[in-house]
Amino acid sequence: MTSKIKIMIVDDDETIVETLTYNLTRNNFTVYSFNNGALALQKFTEVIPDLVILDWMLPDMKGPDICALLREQNADLPVLMLTGRSTPQDIAFGLSKGADDYLVKPFSMVELLARLEALIRRSLKDKARSHKGRIELGSLILDEDARRVSFNGKNIELSPREFSLLKVLMQNVGRALSTEALLDRVWGSDFDGDVKTVAVHVRWLRQKLEADPKNPTLLETVHRSGYRLNMPEAVAKEN
Repeated sequence: MTSKIKIMIVDDDETIVETLTYNLTRNNFTVYSFNNGALALQKFTEVIPDLVILDWMLPDMKGPDICALLREQNADLPVLMLTGRSTPQDIAFGLSKGADDYLVKPFSMVELLARLEALIRRSLKDKARSHKGRIELGSLILDEDARRVSFNGKNIELSPREFSLLKVLMQNVGRALSTEALLDRVWGSDFDGDVKTVAVHVRWLRQKLEADPKNPTLLETVHRSGYRLNMPEAVAKEN
């Protein structure tokens, strides 16, 4: 079962919508687009998006007003505002209505994708910090008090070191952590064993979490950087 990040686009410019849809789909997002605010608000609870890309000027409503109404339904929803307005007053007004970020047209797709990833990463980290002793990243849940981990509704049995390693990775979701940093935070600065122990424990985690441990999608090796826990749209291991 694969769960992708869902993005809602609210914009009446067909060219922008087509360009965004093409590029976001290529980057493994699920996209829903609406050309007016009323329809987007009506479909919001049906789609339940993880993030909204919202145009400032729409035929029926203004983007900041739509943003405020979306905030009433989901206070934590990341919203990226697109607009041709670039004055400090306009930016301040859009942010005051609940937008998390602001991108002025014309914009590059590289910058937009980078901003989306930052917003999603921040949102997941906020959710992870929302429960004391409990980290929730989609269907991947770590309960520190109970020393329990579940993924896609299934309990995952981990050793104490595997548990600690996963905890550190979940606390830094989307961020590459070096082998040295992981060794220090999980094994301690006075550890004098083989640094390869990190790779061994990562392999064991993959065997328990990945659909295909030889081709990991959740726990990724970052060339010359270390390891990164990706967004939890990765495939859970079917037991």
